Amino acid sequence: MLNLYSILPPLLSLPANIFTISTRHLTLGDGLKIILGFLFIFLIIQYVRHIIAEHKSQKRIRFFMNITHEILTPISLIKAPLDELETIEALSGRGKKLLAVATDNADKLFVLITQLLDLQKVDMKVEKLNITKQDIYYYIQEKIIAFRTLAAQKGIDLHLDANPDFQEVWFDRDIMDKIINNLLSNAIKYTAEGAVFVTVEEQGNKWSIEIRDTGIGIPENEQKYIFKRYYRAGNAINSNESGSGIGLLLTKKLVQLLQGNIIFSSTENAGSTFVLTFPLNVNAPLPAGKNSLKPTTAMEETPDASDTPPEKNVLLLAEDNNDMREYLTESLANEYRVISVTDGAKLLETAKEVNPDIIISDILMPELRGDEVCRILKSSMETSHIPFILLSALSEKENVILGLEAGANDYIIKPFDFSVLKARIRNIIQSREQLRKTVLSTEPDLEDMDYVNQLDKLFLDKVIQIIEKELGNPEFSINELCRMLAMSRTSVYNKMKTLTNQAPNDFIRIIRLNKSKELLKSKKYTIAEISDAVGFSDPKYFSTSFKKQFGVSPSKLL
Repeated sequence: MLNLYSILPPLLSLPANIFTISTRHLTLGDGLKIILGFLFIFLIIQYVRHIIAEHKSQKRIRFFMNITHEILTPISLIKAPLDELETIEALSGRGKKLLAVATDNADKLFVLITQLLDLQKVDMKVEKLNITKQDIYYYIQEKIIAFRTLAAQKGIDLHLDANPDFQEVWFDRDIMDKIINNLLSNAIKYTAEGAVFVTVEEQGNKWSIEIRDTGIGIPENEQKYIFKRYYRAGNAINSNESGSGIGLLLTKKLVQLLQGNIIFSSTENAGSTFVLTFPLNVNAPLPAGKNSLKPTTAMEETPDASDTPPEKNVLLLAEDNNDMREYLTESLANEYRVISVTDGAKLLETAKEVNPDIIISDILMPELRGDEVCRILKSSMETSHIPFILLSALSEKENVILGLEAGANDYIIKPFDFSVLKARIRNIIQSREQLRKTVLSTEPDLEDMDYVNQLDKLFLDKVIQIIEKELGNPEFSINELCRMLAMSRTSVYNKMKTLTNQAPNDFIRIIRLNKSKELLKSKKYTIAEISDAVGFSDPKYFSTSFKKQFGVSPSKLL
């Protein structure tokens, strides 16, 4: 093989007079050949130079990435002891403040290093896409919930405008997380007061996300630079917020990686609007071993979320005393994603909107008492599944009984031991986890299950009854399930997710597979017959789904 590195130096150092040629006897044709020859040599030299420059650039990038990976280890070893120190109560007030500064900056350094790694991966084209079908309405709803606490801390209203009926799109969830997280984080970071609006729309064969804020905006003369490496607008630098200047560059590259487009408009001191547009179907190869993108039955639409780290449970706190609310919020924030409200009416509204994993509320609240909110939520099929803990200084037995009769899962009297409150919360959540495991088992004993609320039992009994009735129908989907339950998609999704930790389509698929396992053990039917009986139109896909669910192929059970 020709070694370009060995021939280039001599070629570049040839003396100019070697190319001196007598032109006395040259014809026009000969001259043209010589010119073409020189042009050919010039192009070869340029190409070789490009190859060498590219090779050196790749070596520098690989070196940088290796160093960056090495930096991540000591950062992790810094963060872990800092997190441990936060639990030590013997620290003085100054010590806690200094620890908070160190922890905050360690987190920022970790984010920066991660962004640099992501940027280099995209530049080197080593970022692998894992395209899966996503329920965009609930995906964006989850992102809004994740940022709601941060927005509330700054007094910023966070609004979502999306059609629940617009559901199925294809994208890489990990990459989309980085895109949305960066844009929402920036919108909240650079908005001192006001609001952030998120809009999701379907546009023919495309879909879009618009993120609009009412923050500091970007000066007109600097807008052409915001997607440049390490650039920050002057008013952003002068603000109290820190930044590296690579977030928007990384965002743009990631959007392009998903075959999308990003545009923006901004007015200084009036806010910025970023609009992302993506195709409904992203044509990108899956990693080796993954199935084809195109589903063959109505049950194949749910992505595998086993690789995504578990998120904190959402805890909705209602307390009108500022000191108590702040104390509980800060104390619970390490284990839960805390959303706090100051009156009963807001509690009722927020509970229906965010579907929290658990609610803690004082009884004597403005607008609407906490026990009354509990009674309303527990008597509705759409919200009866949400665990509810009442806090109160009303310690008389009659008040405790009234609170529990309102449907509360627990009643804790003030003043209380904080460790006891945390233990009660954990017990309720663990009890819910046990319920989920029982429901999803191959032979669930639905009659002996510990339902907190009778409406939850009625709901799950009806869901399972409907699914078993439609077991052989491959076209049966969440839309039909919602129609038969006479409930909205949002309500069904929220209730199913809380009671079973599964999206409705996932739950339908698991019920189908559990039934197929039962039929296989009877050894009366072929795999093709069982596949058809449980609503899988493709026996091959049925076998793949079965092995993924149970860790063994169906043929092994025959």
